[in-house]
Amino acid sequence: MKKFFRTLYPTLIWFCLIWILSSLPSKHIPSVNIIGLDKLEHIGIYAVLSCLLGYWLRFKDWKFITVVLIYLLLLLLAGLDEYHQRFISGRDVSIYDFMANSAGIIIGFLFFWRKYDRC
Repeated sequence: MKKFFRTLYPTLIWFCLIWILSSLPSKHIPSVNIIGLDKLEHIGIYAVLSCLLGYWLRFKDWKFITVVLIYLLLLLLAGLDEYHQRFISGRDVSIYDFMANSAGIIIGFLFFWRKYDRC
Protein backbone atom coordinates (compact mmCIF):
# COMPACT_ATOMS: atom_id res chain seq x y z
CA MET A 1 0.00 0.00 0.00
CA LYS A 2 2.94 2.33 0.69
CA LYS A 3 4.19 1.89 -2.84
CA PHE A 4 0.72 2.70 -4.16
CA PHE A 5 0.80 6.18 -2.58
CA ARG A 6 4.51 6.73 -3.16
CA THR A 7 4.04 6.23 -6.90
CA LEU A 8 1.20 8.76 -6.90
CA TYR A 9 3.49 11.64 -5.92
CA PRO A 10 5.36 11.95 -9.26
CA THR A 11 2.01 12.13 -11.06
CA LEU A 12 0.74 14.87 -8.75
CA ILE A 13 4.00 16.81 -8.93
CA TRP A 14 4.02 16.63 -12.76
CA PHE A 15 0.39 17.80 -12.94
CA CYS A 16 1.12 20.69 -10.53
CA LEU A 17 4.10 21.67 -12.67
CA ILE A 18 1.87 21.71 -15.77
CA TRP A 19 -0.69 23.84 -13.94
CA ILE A 20 1.96 26.28 -12.68
CA LEU A 21 3.55 26.68 -16.11
CA SER A 22 0.18 27.20 -17.78
CA SER A 23 -0.59 29.90 -15.20
CA LEU A 24 2.36 32.05 -16.25
CA PRO A 25 1.49 35.16 -18.27
CA SER A 26 2.63 34.84 -21.88
CA LYS A 27 5.34 37.50 -21.55
CA HIS A 28 7.19 35.19 -19.13
CA ILE A 29 7.16 32.21 -21.49
CA PRO A 30 9.99 31.91 -23.98
CA SER A 31 8.63 31.43 -27.48
CA VAL A 32 10.02 29.36 -30.31
CA ASN A 33 8.90 30.19 -33.83
CA ILE A 34 8.82 26.66 -35.18
CA ILE A 35 5.42 25.68 -36.51
CA GLY A 36 4.00 22.69 -34.67
CA LEU A 37 6.61 22.58 -31.90
CA ASP A 38 4.06 23.97 -29.45
CA LYS A 39 1.63 21.12 -30.16
CA LEU A 40 4.40 18.54 -29.86
CA GLU A 41 5.26 20.00 -26.45
CA HIS A 42 1.63 19.67 -25.37
CA ILE A 43 1.52 16.07 -26.59
CA GLY A 44 4.79 15.18 -24.87
CA ILE A 45 3.96 16.82 -21.56
CA TYR A 46 0.58 15.14 -21.32
CA ALA A 47 1.94 11.79 -22.56
CA VAL A 48 4.40 11.84 -19.66
CA LEU A 49 1.55 12.68 -17.26
CA SER A 50 -0.51 9.84 -18.71
CA CYS A 51 2.34 7.34 -18.33
CA LEU A 52 2.97 8.46 -14.74
CA LEU A 53 -0.71 7.96 -14.03
CA GLY A 54 -0.57 4.52 -15.64
CA TYR A 55 2.45 3.60 -13.52
CA TRP A 56 0.48 4.55 -10.43
CA LEU A 57 -2.57 2.58 -11.55
CA ARG A 58 -0.41 -0.50 -12.01
CA PHE A 59 -0.20 -1.06 -8.26
CA LYS A 60 -3.91 -1.71 -7.84
CA ASP A 61 -6.07 -4.31 -9.50
CA TRP A 62 -8.42 -1.86 -11.19
CA LYS A 63 -11.26 -2.91 -13.46
CA PHE A 64 -10.97 -1.67 -17.03
CA ILE A 65 -13.97 0.68 -16.69
CA THR A 66 -12.41 2.28 -13.59
CA VAL A 67 -9.16 2.92 -15.45
CA VAL A 68 -11.06 4.41 -18.38
CA LEU A 69 -13.00 6.69 -16.01
CA ILE A 70 -9.76 7.83 -14.38
CA TYR A 71 -8.32 8.68 -17.80
CA LEU A 72 -11.54 10.50 -18.73
CA LEU A 73 -11.09 12.53 -15.55
CA LEU A 74 -7.55 13.31 -16.71
CA LEU A 75 -8.99 14.54 -20.04
CA LEU A 76 -11.38 16.76 -18.09
CA LEU A 77 -8.49 18.16 -16.04
CA ALA A 78 -6.57 18.87 -19.26
CA GLY A 79 -9.60 20.80 -20.52
CA LEU A 80 -9.86 22.73 -17.27
CA ASP A 81 -6.17 23.55 -17.46
CA GLU A 82 -6.68 24.93 -20.95
CA TYR A 83 -9.80 26.86 -19.92
CA HIS A 84 -8.15 28.47 -16.89
CA GLN A 85 -5.67 30.14 -19.26
CA ARG A 86 -8.55 32.36 -20.33
CA PHE A 87 -8.00 34.26 -17.07
CA ILE A 88 -4.22 34.61 -17.46
CA SER A 89 -2.86 37.80 -18.99
CA GLY A 90 -1.70 37.27 -22.59
CA ARG A 91 -2.94 33.66 -22.73
CA ASP A 92 -5.98 32.29 -24.49
CA VAL A 93 -7.99 29.11 -24.77
CA SER A 94 -7.15 26.98 -27.77
CA ILE A 95 -9.10 23.94 -28.90
CA TYR A 96 -5.96 22.83 -30.75
CA ASP A 97 -3.96 22.86 -27.52
CA PHE A 98 -6.68 20.81 -25.86
CA MET A 99 -6.62 18.37 -28.78
CA ALA A 100 -2.84 18.06 -28.42
CA ASN A 101 -3.22 17.52 -24.66
CA SER A 102 -5.83 14.84 -25.33
CA ALA A 103 -3.62 13.16 -27.92
CA GLY A 104 -0.79 13.02 -25.39
CA ILE A 105 -3.08 11.47 -22.79
CA ILE A 106 -4.34 8.88 -25.25
CA ILE A 107 -0.82 8.06 -26.48
CA GLY A 108 0.39 7.63 -22.89
CA PHE A 109 -2.63 5.49 -22.04
CA LEU A 110 -2.14 3.22 -25.06
CA PHE A 111 1.60 2.95 -24.47
CA PHE A 112 1.18 2.04 -20.84
CA TRP A 113 -1.75 -0.31 -21.47
CA ARG A 114 0.19 -2.17 -24.15
CA LYS A 115 3.35 -2.34 -22.05
CA TYR A 116 1.56 -4.01 -19.17
CA ASP A 117 -0.81 -5.98 -21.44
CA ARG A 118 -3.88 -5.36 -19.35
CA CYS A 119 -6.42 -5.66 -22.17
